[in-house]
Amino acid sequence: MKALLAAVAFLTRIPVPYHWYQDIDFACVSRLFPLVGGLIGSVAALVLLATAPLFGQPIAATLTILSLLLLTGAFHQDGLADLCDGFWGGQTRERKLAIMKDSQIGTYGVLSLIGATLLASQCLAALPLAHAWAILIAAQGGSRMMSGYLPALLPYARQDGNSKTPQRLHRPDVRHLLVLTGSGILTLFPLLYLAPAPALALATVLAMASALAVMTGLQRRHLGGYTGDTLGATQQIAELAALLTAVAFFH
Repeated sequence: MKALLAAVAFLTRIPVPYHWYQDIDFACVSRLFPLVGGLIGSVAALVLLATAPLFGQPIAATLTILSLLLLTGAFHQDGLADLCDGFWGGQTRERKLAIMKDSQIGTYGVLSLIGATLLASQCLAALPLAHAWAILIAAQGGSRMMSGYLPALLPYARQDGNSKTPQRLHRPDVRHLLVLTGSGILTLFPLLYLAPAPALALATVLAMASALAVMTGLQRRHLGGYTGDTLGATQQIAELAALLTAVAFFH
């Protein structure tokens, strides 16, 4: 329970008293990030289902994305913007890392945030409402599972300074990866109650795994490893991949 509370405090703006989890090793807490993603997706799903009858699904989809931003403090979106600024704004590995660490945002970062937000909103508006809520939960949990695999696939890219990235303290062992995978699979359960559940669930998982493969290759080529920003960016890309695949599935 302490580990779960620490994960909630790390990934969301939900106020959790520090003394409830102060003795927890954050490197181990990261294995529960998919469960928190499922919680985040559940809150967003409630917003979607509550507002769609009042305003119609397109507006409800926008309100749902805004609720996600408020709940998480745009935590992962910040990583996506930093990655785009660094990868395509710097020429050398060192320069890319420096740009990503800079608190200012550039053109690539702004465009990535606009594109990702619009795309997610359009996807939710295009999905059947009876399935959209379950896909939302699966995308939020599954995408955090995928980003959680990065520390097992790549070394940590930064060698200096402090970091808020818990995974950098150790390479995940088998137990860590099993718990991480189990946490992510739990968030897929809502899809299993909807037809055509197995095919849709498999399609979204394959889409997120493909996004992880692409992001791993990009990080290896640009940085030779991962950072906190690339973890957030990987989550965002995997989430969008799941939403786009679900839309293609129904169209």
